[in-house]
Amino acid sequence: MAEGEEKLNPSKKIAIAIKTPVAFPPASRGFYQVEEEVLYVPVYPSGEFFSYLDSPQLQIDVDRIGRLLFMHVLVPRRQWRVNRNLHVPSGAAEADIRFLDFRRKLPDANLLSNADRSILRVRFQTVRSAIAYRLADHLIINLAPDNTLASIWVTEIDDDRAARGMAVWRAQAKEHFERQTFDSRLNPLDPEC
Repeated sequence: MAEGEEKLNPSKKIAIAIKTPVAFPPASRGFYQVEEEVLYVPVYPSGEFFSYLDSPQLQIDVDRIGRLLFMHVLVPRRQWRVNRNLHVPSGAAEADIRFLDFRRKLPDANLLSNADRSILRVRFQTVRSAIAYRLADHLIINLAPDNTLASIWVTEIDDDRAARGMAVWRAQAKEHFERQTFDSRLNPLDPEC
């Protein structure tokens, strides 16, 4: 095993569905709340919470159709293992990823970060040939060949205090997402719309 690795028990696998890419991929960003020692990763700014997957380490909130809305990493970053050679998967194709399992316990995860803790990999299972997909800006997932969740990468994490940075980001992301959606209705790319 490599530096910072520990053996995982993949007995509880989380099924994933891969849809065609969305017209406007969502934005995301990692905000480490310094006072709470929790990493928050908001994704869809206009989504409506429906269900969750959770463990003592993290919680994943999804909407009615299984899109990732929000991720909370509950383990303080001082406990994340560090690997100075951690490399984000390159060439990840954009895709609309749906979580199929609701209200389930997530398997134990291995949390691995780079030296400055601006990147975090949450790995649920070790696989030789994981496929990388870009779910949103700064958010990549790896799938095992059986379309189960292997890992989630948060590729840009900022320190935040009192959630001020996250509040500003969410307002900007929501405005940008609504503007894109409105513009697409005025000038649809698909002639059948």
